[in-house]
Amino acid sequence: MLWALILLGVLIAGLAWLYLWQGMVLARLRAERADLTLTLENLAREKLLLEHRLREAYSPSVLAERAQALGMGPADLSRIHYLEVEGEDGN
Repeated sequence: MLWALILLGVLIAGLAWLYLWQGMVLARLRAERADLTLTLENLAREKLLLEHRLREAYSPSVLAERAQALGMGPADLSRIHYLEVEGEDGN
């Protein structure tokens, strides 16, 4: 009878330990999931910011300003000259 009580106590203690261990693992997984969700949200926000910066950097107005800073401008038709090469078989 004593052995049965000891065995029952060990069984109950084992089940209690298993229940607590399962709860601990579940809590850790929930915390990890929350952390990963937060990281994913931060990355999505950063992606939107980078896409916005990219659109700004390659907008026509910004590109026109950069071209002017480099001395470029619209093509002036009076500055366009064609070179005629003699002796070439062509048009």
